[in-house]
Amino acid sequence: YLDMPYMRAYEVASFYTMYNLAPVGRFHVQVCGTTPCMLRGSDDVMAACKNKGLNKGKTTPDGLFTLTEVECMGNCSNAPMVQINDDNYEDLDFDIMTGILEDLAADKKIKVGSQIGRQTSEPVGPSTSLDEMVNANHDYRKEW
Repeated sequence: YLDMPYMRAYEVASFYTMYNLAPVGRFHVQVCGTTPCMLRGSDDVMAACKNKGLNKGKTTPDGLFTLTEVECMGNCSNAPMVQINDDNYEDLDFDIMTGILEDLAADKKIKVGSQIGRQTSEPVGPSTSLDEMVNANHDYRKEW
């Protein structure tokens, strides 16, 4: 149809994780495995998936879940994170991920975004940098 070699299309389709070469389950669970997520516990998230019977690159026998490990999805400050279908779930650990998978299987509604209540990309806990900027009396023009 495109008058191009099959291999050229296959190279693109097999490189990008947004293209699936086979049907995926009802819930496509994409776990970020890059360094920021790994440092904050993506191995635990992956372990929770495995504990629930999900295997990388496979769809569960019931057709409910497909598990894929992907590269950075741009939510590094709220790591570790997963994308399930079109929604992101952030600030995960083993127990939270287990709960998400159980709720999806039970057809329950799940809170999207940070699972620990953070707004946008605010730090976990108190601020650890730029503390002086919160002081309204500080005149930064003097430093320039």
